[in-house]
Amino acid sequence: MMVLLIRPPDPLQKVGLLSHTKPMNLAYLAAYLRKSGFDAYIADYEIESFSHRALLTLISEKKPAVIGVSCMTPTIKGGAMICGAVKAFDKNIVTVVGGPHANSLPEGTMEEFKEFDFLIYGEGEETLKELCVRFRDGVKKYDIPGVVFRDGDCIVKNGPRELISDLDSIPFPARDLIKYDIQKGHSTRGVSNKILSAEVFTSRGCPFGCAFCAIRTTFGNSVRFRDPSFVEEEIRQIIRDCRVNHIIIADDTFTLDKARALRICDILGRSGIKSWSCDTRVNSVSKELLLAMKQSGCQKVAYGVESGSPRILDLINKKITLERVSEAVHWSKEAGIKDIEGNFIIGSDPSETMADINLTARVITSLPWTFVSVSIIVPYPGTPVYEKMKAQDLIEKDIDWDDFVMFGKRPRWRTENFSAAELISIQKRLTRAFYLDPGYILGRLMEIRSWGDCAYWFSAGWTYLKWYFWGRL
Repeated sequence: MMVLLIRPPDPLQKVGLLSHTKPMNLAYLAAYLRKSGFDAYIADYEIESFSHRALLTLISEKKPAVIGVSCMTPTIKGGAMICGAVKAFDKNIVTVVGGPHANSLPEGTMEEFKEFDFLIYGEGEETLKELCVRFRDGVKKYDIPGVVFRDGDCIVKNGPRELISDLDSIPFPARDLIKYDIQKGHSTRGVSNKILSAEVFTSRGCPFGCAFCAIRTTFGNSVRFRDPSFVEEEIRQIIRDCRVNHIIIADDTFTLDKARALRICDILGRSGIKSWSCDTRVNSVSKELLLAMKQSGCQKVAYGVESGSPRILDLINKKITLERVSEAVHWSKEAGIKDIEGNFIIGSDPSETMADINLTARVITSLPWTFVSVSIIVPYPGTPVYEKMKAQDLIEKDIDWDDFVMFGKRPRWRTENFSAAELISIQKRLTRAFYLDPGYILGRLMEIRSWGDCAYWFSAGWTYLKWYFWGRL
């Protein structure tokens, strides 16, 4: 039985200013289905051009019994559109939706979009497999944990499924189904998509529960780790089969367990990979660990800081201090890590004031970052900040799911002290103070070592200027 897994088009998929990831969640689902005897195929419409004709041609060729779409909030309407086209073509094909939006609003998604026959919430591998077994065997009983389905005019939500305790029981993702065509922009800032890279997850989940993050809707506040020996085997496979030059450790916080991170650093250092990068937290690193990361080929480390205001950090449950931010950045610099990124959010708590903003500006301009990302809060469903802003009537009434994007549109929400236009103005001011600083520009020019570097920085700079001056992405 064929299962076709689809990532719908993203409104920002061609924006060179942003990072673009591979559909690793679908690759994991495909591998799990294959392990259970099913066939699987991935259609990634963030890379491929989407058209109804191409979709129906693919369905005619693959003849799937089940189509699964994985949707973020701004792509949920696109996922419903795809499933609607599928149903019009062949009403017997079963449509299943999963992903962050489905996890945040399980019943609401099914009520709003009749194109979906089933919804999976929570971790998807075992649930999708069990559902497909029922379809294959003709068993029309759907008492499966983690499933929402239609029973006549009623929406039935089954109880949740327990998370998979042993991550090493999950097969390596089906990377042979991923198209490694060149995408716009970068896989992570500083690493052009002209450099072939692959994402590796060594853990799942995050224990911290920041107010703006929706990961808890899928994994709760838990974190589970893969054994480093399995990580090593996967890295060997990637280098052998995909011939990548750069590995992105895609964990939410790679260095939560420092001893384990050191073991993986040793694996990466021995692997022959040219470089690697990761995201982590300032309170989860040390001088010794950062030095080991550099020695094993770490080119970049990204820290989620969000705000320079201690008041805001407390309100969003960040659990970090500004002192530790400074220490971590300077330790990274001293270790010789080439790229250090700081991620910031304007309006991460709706009570943010201009005094709080000015403190954030100070952190951005006073530390030796290589990159900063300054985004405006997006109140994603399922997050505490969404509930808080909704309760305060800060989100416009007629907002569309397509509007829940970080760039490219005027926000359809405000904060207590700033309008949507003012939020954009603040975002531009903070990025201007960093990226248009003559010292920063000169530093980047002096680091160029190849025509590839030159092309990357020219493209990134031009894209930023188009956004800054004309609002075009």
